[in-house]
Parts: sequence; structure tokens; C-alpha cells
Amino acid sequence: MRMKWFGICLLAVCCLVIPAAAADSNDIPAITVSGAGSVTTAPDEVIISLGVETTSTDPVTAQQENAQKSAAVISALKGLGIASEDIKTSGYRMYSHTPDDDSPFAGKKEVYVVSNTVTVTYNDVSRAGEIIDTAVISGANNVNSVRFTISDEKAQSLRAQALIAAVAQARGDADTLAGALGVTITGVQDVTTYGSPTPMVYADNMAGARMEAAKGYAPTPIEAGTLDVTATVNIVYAIQN
Repeated sequence: MRMKWFGICLLAVCCLVIPAAAADSNDIPAITVSGAGSVTTAPDEVIISLGVETTSTDPVTAQQENAQKSAAVISALKGLGIASEDIKTSGYRMYSHTPDDDSPFAGKKEVYVVSNTVTVTYNDVSRAGEIIDTAVISGANNVNSVRFTISDEKAQSLRAQALIAAVAQARGDADTLAGALGVTITGVQDVTTYGSPTPMVYADNMAGARMEAAKGYAPTPIEAGTLDVTATVNIVYAIQN
């Protein structure tokens, strides 16, 4: 009976002590600051979406013509040294519609359109114009988009640099606040970092001009520019008077 009574007393003491300890932890004075870091870099990957579209009053003719032209485009791209795994079909569509009066097929009841879209990912951005020109000369008649980005390895390395810069900015702000308040920073209570997508630069508005340049066999100038890798942190610093 005495041991049972001792156990009840011990449980009661624990119930009193544990909340008190938790309360003490939550009541530690602190200041919260945010920091942002950014690293500017040149893209090392280009992603180009190219398409072949064919139209005919006969579905088989439209499909076969598209197949031949698409095969020629892919073969030409591989001839540039682009690996098979870096060329993928990202869309294929076949549909029919009634042609407009100003269409070359005006007067026909129905025409068939076949569209085959190929996406190329390449690790030499300086050859972006060459890729577009080669594809169009070989049969592509749509340049859907041109995007510049960075590889996963480069993104990870630069994000680490951006995080260091973000933490340095946060600590600088914390030191300034602590000095103004007359307190001392004693440690870090909590750190939160926010993810950011791999940066990408779009050049879609120039796609049409590139296609026309390629038809004239003139080399298409492509400027990749730069992009920023960013990181943000939120840090809670413990302080004391």
C-alpha cells in the first residue's frame, strides 16, 4: 500500500514539473528574422519544343506525311550529336475540321490535321539556334517554346551558396535588432527554409522569327542571358538581457 501511494505521489509531481518545463522553454525571449540570398548564373541547359504539323483531305496521307517529316527532323537532330534520350515526343494529335473559306482546302467537307511535338533538352545553350535551324530546315514548322535553365547538379550547388547568403543576411539583421534592443543573441531556436523551383528563362516571343530565319538558311542568333537561383530562410534567435 505504501509503494502504491508513493507511485501516485510521483505521478502527481511529474504532472506538475513537465508542464512547467515546457512553459519555461516556450517563454525564452527570442527575435525572428528572415533572410534572402541570390546567385546569378548563366544557364547550362536549353529546352526546345518543336513541332511538325501536316494537313490533308485524306487522314492516311496527313498521317504518313507527318510521320516522314517527323522522322527526318529527329534524324537531323541526332545528326547534331543530340542523344536519343534527350529527344522525346511530348505530344501527338490528329483531328479533323471543316476548312474556312480562305483556307487552301476551301470547299472541302473535311480536312485532317496531324501534329507531332518533340522536346529537345541539350546541355550546350550556345547551339540553341543551330538546333532550331536544323529542325525547321528538316521539316519542322512549329517552334512552340525555347526555355533556358540549369542542370540539377548546378542548381543544387548554387542553392547552397544562396542559402549561405540568406543566413548571413538574417544574422546581420538579428545582430542589428539585438544591438538596438540592448540584448544578446545566445543561440538559434528554429530555422525554416523555403524551397524554390529551378529557375527558367522563356524566349517564346522570338520563336516565330527564328523559324523564318531558319527557312532562309541564315544562322539564328540566340542569347541565353542569365538567371537567378534564390533561397529564403526564417530564423528564430534566442536572446537574453
